[in-house]
Amino acid sequence: MTTPRRAGLAQGIVITLIGLLPMMAIVTLMPIVPALVNNFRDVPGIQTLAPLVLSAPGLCVALFSPFAGALTDRIGRRRLLLIFATLYGLGGVLPYFISSFEALLASRLLLGVGEGFILTVGNALLGDYFEKEERAKWLMWQSLSGPAAGVLLMTVSGRLSMIQWNLPFLIYGVALLVAALAFFAAYEPDRSSERVDNEPGTATMMAFPSGLMMRIAMSTFLLSALYFVYTLQFSLALDEMGIKKGSELGNLTAMASIGVPVGGLLFKFIAKRSNAFQFSLVFTLLGAGMVGIGLNLGLTPALVCAFVQQLGAGMVIPVLISWSLRELPDRFRGRGMGWWCSAFFLGQFVSPLFVTLVRGAVGSLLHTFLVSGLICLAIALFQGLGARRAPAVPARLAR
Repeated sequence: MTTPRRAGLAQGIVITLIGLLPMMAIVTLMPIVPALVNNFRDVPGIQTLAPLVLSAPGLCVALFSPFAGALTDRIGRRRLLLIFATLYGLGGVLPYFISSFEALLASRLLLGVGEGFILTVGNALLGDYFEKEERAKWLMWQSLSGPAAGVLLMTVSGRLSMIQWNLPFLIYGVALLVAALAFFAAYEPDRSSERVDNEPGTATMMAFPSGLMMRIAMSTFLLSALYFVYTLQFSLALDEMGIKKGSELGNLTAMASIGVPVGGLLFKFIAKRSNAFQFSLVFTLLGAGMVGIGLNLGLTPALVCAFVQQLGAGMVIPVLISWSLRELPDRFRGRGMGWWCSAFFLGQFVSPLFVTLVRGAVGSLLHTFLVSGLICLAIALFQGLGARRAPAVPARLAR
């Protein structure tokens, strides 16, 4: 009888790098949007279409992740990881070699399909390779490395765009290096016991837990939509406060974003606490931060509150993923994480629509931050009350 292979540093690094690729899909191109508009100025509606170049991959993730999850459980993890990490890289670098806007948009959709698969497979492998405490450690490293990688990517992309507008697309070649590393480090986890325990016709055959998955998806969608209010709108909120210079907006946003890696580090210390406590803390930090920004008490208080909000933001993804992996049966881990990815990116897509709706009702973006923060605080209170009434049951949103 052979001893099952155990994951270690190499596998953890691969999963951490996979977790950075979705952030890379958007951040790499943020500095080149004006150059994109200028280069394709003859394309009708380019002012609207240019931002779509950034957001198109996220919509593909939302659409294709459930399909990716089903395939991940059916045919295995490693093969799909290698194929779609390569597809992500090819779709990413292709715009450097083409001159048509339609082809550029198509290549971004190709990258999005690859992103949906590798994110789903990566999260499934995190659950396959590591137990609870090790998962928390690698989720923490994802949260710590993400902001640093984002700053580096934006800096390098901005400088490359000054040389040639489409040169930053070559940065996506990093995904090909990740695929090469995965070829040597990633392995197919042993899932034979799951297949034996769930053979058709046996008493232990397990149906897909659709009720549980719906709760996970709805909780993820809600938290994602609220999470992206700050991410997508904070610079505009500062503008409403009177901060107009782009350089000053960037510096203030960067100062507040220090809270994200700190929040990721704090997650390591709350990973053993109950789901109720984790979700209550996340919603409290998000809510308190957005309420403080919305009250418009001045620039310094707004930055302090933004830092508080970013502390919660740094915990959002680790809390959601660790909870989902803990709740989902091993046999359906791939399909479950596919639906998780779909719900998270649908929340990203819907968040601006939610902001537009609320702003139309309350009259300003700062008041929208206030309303969003109050919603988060109400959910945190609901979580806390639910935990007190039923201490043995995880958070109601998390069940």
